[in-house]
Amino acid sequence: MHIALWLIAVALLLTGSALWLWQRAQQRTRQDVSAAFVNRQIQGMQQAQLQPQPQGANEAVPQRQLTTEALRNFFLRAGIQHPSGKLYARIIVPGVILTLLALIFGGWLSALGTVLLYAMLAAFYFWLKTSKMQRTMIRQLPGFLDTLVRLVTIGNSIGAAFQTGIGSTEGPLRIILERANRQVQAGVDLEHALRQQATIYKFKELDLVAAVIGVSARFGGRSDLVLERMAAFMRDLEHAQNEMASLSAEIRLSAWIMGILPIAIGIFLIVFNNNMFVGMWLDPIGKKMLIGAFMLEVVGGYGLYRLAKSI
Repeated sequence: MHIALWLIAVALLLTGSALWLWQRAQQRTRQDVSAAFVNRQIQGMQQAQLQPQPQGANEAVPQRQLTTEALRNFFLRAGIQHPSGKLYARIIVPGVILTLLALIFGGWLSALGTVLLYAMLAAFYFWLKTSKMQRTMIRQLPGFLDTLVRLVTIGNSIGAAFQTGIGSTEGPLRIILERANRQVQAGVDLEHALRQQATIYKFKELDLVAAVIGVSARFGGRSDLVLERMAAFMRDLEHAQNEMASLSAEIRLSAWIMGILPIAIGIFLIVFNNNMFVGMWLDPIGKKMLIGAFMLEVVGGYGLYRLAKSI
């Protein structure tokens, strides 16, 4: 009976994270599937023709490829170009060690809380790296567009200007542009190459640039003027966003703290003082209080998350 109650408590605890991640997971799945499909068409078509596989294996390989591709794209968005076994070891080994220590000194409930807390910290770390990389790319893109406009104005085509402008770009934006340039050299249209990289990195501004380049390639027109105005608009938008972020920093910080702090305190109590949690769960009134607090935390955390993201 006690084991069933613990399992129910664990299920309720995990439901909060599932509800928070559900919306983003749906969009990420669609984007990863699209990116994986394009990559398979570009890179794996010849190998698939030269090395046919049995019918049963053809169904399992795409699923493995999608999983591997999604994991690789996750690390790409965090600025890690070539994830290796050492990286996975640095992520997994500390969590395993902490979990074993919690299991030895605090029991299986402390070990479960340690796993949840470590997973939250790891996800938060990679989220910070991804956000920092996104901000850097958005800040660099107007400068690259200015270079592109100058090269087009003096008579270069969009494709030639793109290849020449990569040399004057630095940081994470150059990595994305070089990846797109390699696809162009392999025979992919510049528009499709940029769109694929924008999908992988979730870089909406680059997708807009790809749309302008695609329209210019199909219908002609003064693409340099459009790109110039786009660069100016991006600078104005970045300035407005920075100003808005400065004015709303206190509100967003309060929302994050109010949403995360109760979860962190609950997991901390489970890890270091699980007897208190067990005592509350065994008490009928305490059980109702824990369930009610969990449901309120899910609803309030989701509302605060939407509030912080909308400002």
